[in-house]
Amino acid sequence: MNGSNFKIEQQCPQCGAPIILDEADRILSCKFCRTRIYLATEDFFRFYLPPAEGIPENIYFIPYWRIKGLSFTIQEKDIVVEHNGSLFSYSLSSTIKRVDISNKYFDINFLSLDSKLFPHSLGLRPQAMKLKFMGSNKHEGKFLKFPSKSSETIINAYQKRTDGVYKAIFIGETTSVIYTPVYCANNRVYDAILKRPFELMQRDMEIEQALISAEDEKWHVEFLPLLCPDCGADLPGEKDALIVFCDNCRAAWDPSGKKFSRVKYSVWQETKDDITYLPFWQLKVKVSGIKLETYADLIKVANLPKSPSEVWAQTPFYFFVPAFKLNPSLFLRWCRQLTVTPLPENLTADFPVKKIYQVTLPVNEAMESSLLTLASLIADKRNLADLLSSLNFTLEDSSLVLHPFRVSAGELIHTKLGFPMDINALNMGTHI
Repeated sequence: MNGSNFKIEQQCPQCGAPIILDEADRILSCKFCRTRIYLATEDFFRFYLPPAEGIPENIYFIPYWRIKGLSFTIQEKDIVVEHNGSLFSYSLSSTIKRVDISNKYFDINFLSLDSKLFPHSLGLRPQAMKLKFMGSNKHEGKFLKFPSKSSETIINAYQKRTDGVYKAIFIGETTSVIYTPVYCANNRVYDAILKRPFELMQRDMEIEQALISAEDEKWHVEFLPLLCPDCGADLPGEKDALIVFCDNCRAAWDPSGKKFSRVKYSVWQETKDDITYLPFWQLKVKVSGIKLETYADLIKVANLPKSPSEVWAQTPFYFFVPAFKLNPSLFLRWCRQLTVTPLPENLTADFPVKKIYQVTLPVNEAMESSLLTLASLIADKRNLADLLSSLNFTLEDSSLVLHPFRVSAGELIHTKLGFPMDINALNMGTHI
């Protein structure tokens, strides 16, 4: 997975020094002038492969979608069970339904235009070459406008085209657009990286006219100073952090939408030393089609080994999701473990936290796991597929909860619940 993070060439906006970023980086740190800024956009980041030097013709940039993340598929299967009699020579068979949840990591790129004239994929080029942010060079060429779609629509369109599974759940996908350069010369269309003509099935002159008349895309990355909007203090954070925490006034901020938005959070406080706090999303979700408003409702739905009580009937139900990326099976396990474990009432936001693991999964992606978690918890799996298709999930409220962990023999152990988190799995999640 390590090689799937592309490298981005960028100049420091303060001093102009060259900086190499990973594709997932959101904080730019310059080692020359010590500038720290946040890279922000309202939708997708846009990159381009630089053309070869010495091309006098106009350069046109063709857009390709690039998507990577976790994919879960919920499938209902018929299982034939054989029953053999021990006293008599007979056998019976019956069919039962079983629900399987499969998962995989995916990393795809494909042409974003509805056209068969250009290669369907960029292949290994983005991994072999350094990319640049679109808009970093105003005289580079013309960038063709691509259809504006959601990542879910993009993935579904790709799967239909490749005969993939259509009904799947995608979590934590990173969507971006990568442009590749072409130019026209001698009545041919050329690859501007190799300076070789394409073998197109349509007359090159017609394609050239289409490139000239195509609408162009305007975009540039936004640079936000990492200063707390409340107190003006510097905001620390790892390079791929999506949420930044102020050590001075203890506020949490989401700078992704070109402005700083406050994020609610609380701490499951631990007074011991050497504690690392891992962030988890606490989601208040309205599920229509099934009664799931309190923890008592969850006990019935999941058939948990707990006695009904008035306390559980008064305890609101929440989904809990890691606010960071993990391998698919471990990610689902933590969703299940924390969702069935009610939190204590003494959580607080007014507690000094020194070491917080970075948030790398946005709340909208965490929300996608609600259906997956519920499907894995429902005890009665009969007609589960029909039930899940009739459910609607609406996010009503969200916040972060920082859980305390301590290091022990290559693992992080939850100091309150005793659940282990493998450190290597946590580190591998940074490459998803």
